Amino acid sequence: MNSLRLDYLYRMIAAAVVILPMTAHAACKHSESGLWNYGGEIGLTHKVRMSLVFDGDGIRGLYFYATQLHDIRLTGRITDGTTIVLDESDALGKVVARFDGGFVEHDPRGKFGNSKLKCETIVGTWHRLDSAKKLPVYLSLDNISGGSLANRYGGKDDGLIHRGALRFQNAIKGGDRAMVASLIVYPIDVELSGRKKRLRGPRDLLASYDAIFSAKYRAAIANAIPRNMFVRDQGVMLGNGEVWFDADGKITALNNQ
Repeated sequence: MNSLRLDYLYRMIAAAVVILPMTAHAACKHSESGLWNYGGEIGLTHKVRMSLVFDGDGIRGLYFYATQLHDIRLTGRITDGTTIVLDESDALGKVVARFDGGFVEHDPRGKFGNSKLKCETIVGTWHRLDSAKKLPVYLSLDNISGGSLANRYGGKDDGLIHRGALRFQNAIKGGDRAMVASLIVYPIDVELSGRKKRLRGPRDLLASYDAIFSAKYRAAIANAIPRNMFVRDQGVMLGNGEVWFDADGKITALNNQ
């Protein structure tokens, strides 16, 4: 990247750092329950997801980059229900980076319309402790779920579900039809030509593969993030509900309509 482009990016980042904290602050209570799951960006291009647990004046959480799918631990505090500081630790427990931000009354991107917010949107900055450069942060609430940071899905092993979701997504991206078929719990219902059809086994799925996995459906699966997904009593949801998984990381529903 040439020096002019870098200079432009740094000026854009600097402008965002100045503007974001000026937004009116909300009042996020310290007693909010559940696992608060956010999505957003660090800097101009780094897509992240973050989960937070409110615990009195303290706050615990984790986040990951969509390109890496590796959980990074966070600990911090909320002050007056408005400002939030989160310390990021490495694998040895050493604090290496920090989020400084605030809960705002109105989402600067308009995700929640004109609603007055409490804990739904966080804006601020992120920086490594060994660097003076700060990157803007924007996070907005995706959902609130049960479970805990260590056991999000209520099963024995969150990693089993994450691995199953990633394996399925990679099979879709790579066109590995046999692998896709092997990751499904049968019988399973799909929609074909506007009508529901029950598939009894892998052979049925492979026979209708192209009709089930249209280009649009494959793109939705490929663009979803197979980690820290929404969960409810019927299972774990990939993306916007295109695919559902059970506690073993196997597929129990394909919403291909």
